[in-house]
Amino acid sequence: MGCTRGRRIPIEADKQALRNQYRVKRAAILPDARRRQEEAICAHAQALLRALPMNGFVGLYAAVHGEVDLAPLAEALLREGAKIAFPRVEGPSHMEFCAVQSLADLRTGAYGIPAPGPRAPVVRPDEMAAVLVPGLAFAADGTRLGYGGGFYDRYFKRPEAASIRRIGVCFVEQLADALPRHPHDVRMHQLLTERGLAPCRA
Repeated sequence: MGCTRGRRIPIEADKQALRNQYRVKRAAILPDARRRQEEAICAHAQALLRALPMNGFVGLYAAVHGEVDLAPLAEALLREGAKIAFPRVEGPSHMEFCAVQSLADLRTGAYGIPAPGPRAPVVRPDEMAAVLVPGLAFAADGTRLGYGGGFYDRYFKRPEAASIRRIGVCFVEQLADALPRHPHDVRMHQLLTERGLAPCRA
């Protein structure tokens, strides 16, 4: 069992059921609405990231299975000279962010997800200013429902990753009142949707 905002919730059974539920909700967004929502999310993100120190890397992700597509954001940041990095799975339980100069640097990686190629340099966690994190659902307290691999949780638990701003990215349809959370699940600092950026409350 786990506790989220004062409620005790059975963890694994609930997580799997919720994953299925939010996959369906995300897939039900109509194409025109999805396009408008993604444009708004990328615009909000661009304004946010312009305020970050330019000497830090911004962690993005390559969208799969209906996630918010951040490719236009990545291209805009690269045009502005920002430093961006994408995750690359290095082993069964290990992920690193690696610098890219172009989206053409991405190759099909683990689980079929586009990732930087083997020559892309690893960026140390203490060089990362912010990471935009995908997920199936997010709660207002920053709890994230991921896909069950735990890669982001393990990455953010590293001591050298403590200063990274963690920003969950999703459509408003993926927001939940509460989600089950393990003690090792890392919460987000902020949530980004088409409505803008919102701080997570404890």
